[in-house]
Amino acid sequence: MARPNNFLKTAAARTLSLSSVMRMTDEEAFAAFRALRWPETAGEPVCPVCGCLDHYSTARPRTWKCKGCAKIFTVTTDTLFHARKMAMRDILAAIALFVNGASGASALRLSRELNIQHKTAFVLLHKLREAMAADSVESVGGEGQIVEVDGAYFGGYVKPENRAEDRKDMRLKENQTGKRQAVVVLRERRGRTLAFVAKSEGAAVNTVVERIEDGSQVHADEAGVWDELHNRSRCAPRQSLDLLLG
Repeated sequence: MARPNNFLKTAAARTLSLSSVMRMTDEEAFAAFRALRWPETAGEPVCPVCGCLDHYSTARPRTWKCKGCAKIFTVTTDTLFHARKMAMRDILAAIALFVNGASGASALRLSRELNIQHKTAFVLLHKLREAMAADSVESVGGEGQIVEVDGAYFGGYVKPENRAEDRKDMRLKENQTGKRQAVVVLRERRGRTLAFVAKSEGAAVNTVVERIEDGSQVHADEAGVWDELHNRSRCAPRQSLDLLLG
């Protein structure tokens, strides 16, 4: 077995490649989309309203009618791709470009790669980001789990003056832009990861306590803001966290 930090270099991590998608026919892309939508039934349609497995095929291609509630649905019904106009293969190609991009994917690049309008690529990328946010982890940890907490600041950069005597002290609030924010990450050891944005690490303490399950051991660095977790552990059973600094 490959080491965890080298997993992305293995063949097991290449589950959806652009080359394989572009070799697909439209029917193969449709079958792949069905397998992604309904993995529990190996791609067999499931009614999005009542969850019934029994259905009819309608006269309209790739459309089904539920035997239970008479709902007419397709593979994209009640998803972000509902009422789409793009071909299935192009949607899968967009997903492959988006998820495999180590530095992200821009709307301009997507519009050129798929030969679509820039505004179409822009909306599609936002739909993919919305799908990722909807599937995000709500909490981490649990009985006996070790959760590591850390934060980093991004944004609000102010370019200093060329001459040293003209430079301002960026540590002072009046010389800052106010746009700097903290990205705080909660990660189970060899498990799930939860990230969120806060104004500062101190302002993230409430969210950290709410998103970590009872019985967890929390490891943090020497930043003083995390000392607040010691006090929170004595306030309520829900906030009983075993904080280990260092």
